[in-house]
Amino acid sequence: MGRALRVALAVLAGLSLAPGVRADIAELLGGSPQVLSPQQAFAPELVAGTDGMLELRFTIAPGHYLYRDRLAVTGADGAALAPALPAGEPYDDAEFGRVTVLRGPQRIALGIPARPGAGIDLRYQGCAEGRLCYAPVRLHLQLP
Repeated sequence: MGRALRVALAVLAGLSLAPGVRADIAELLGGSPQVLSPQQAFAPELVAGTDGMLELRFTIAPGHYLYRDRLAVTGADGAALAPALPAGEPYDDAEFGRVTVLRGPQRIALGIPARPGAGIDLRYQGCAEGRLCYAPVRLHLQLP
């Protein structure tokens, strides 16, 4: 089997792999990696914390970050909440200059009792490092 045929078969085999692997192969071959939706990239979730209070969780995908100062939470009554945000890390952003960003899993205590049906309105913005920045996202999260 010739070298070109082996490479072609390897590429075809790679196309049947998981999306993350396909993105890595696409990047190696000069294509663009998969772009995640903001909900996939940051995966916000409202849960009842172990202390019986509401907790906002983000599972930030590798290579992505949230702007700490672009994160806002309001209660069901529309009043702004002042959650204890993680310290984050300083970052020199091409768009906004020196900012603080959050990466990886984040847990944010909201100081509201976790009752069934409790909800919040959430606003956040983040980027896929070196590729794109997402428009600000607004959504409502609610406990089941």
